[in-house]
Amino acid sequence: MKRQSGKMTFMSLIAMTILVIGGYMAFQFIGSNLEKKQIKKEVFDTLGSTRGGDRENAALVAVIEEILLKREIEILEIAAELERGVIHYSFSYRMVTNYLFFKRTEVIEVVDQIENYG
Repeated sequence: MKRQSGKMTFMSLIAMTILVIGGYMAFQFIGSNLEKKQIKKEVFDTLGSTRGGDRENAALVAVIEEILLKREIEILEIAAELERGVIHYSFSYRMVTNYLFFKRTEVIEVVDQIENYG
């Protein structure tokens, strides 16, 4: 029994491998969820800082598109409309997360609004 202290057995190697793979998958899962939240916040903040009475719908769409292109994700749909002092915007995109053994494709849709001034 004294000879085995400090040595790795085959079962402990398998357990360590499962633990490392599970940790990597958890890291990817948490990272993709944080990225989704960050994209939504970034669009909201950017529209909030660039809003004004002189903005048109095409300019609002261009702002959203620029943010999504910067993240290098597949854009599915973008819409923005200025209506009675409120900017209504929506966008959807496809996000692919690599979990080492498989890839998960997810379509995210965001629908939100922000008050406009000017």
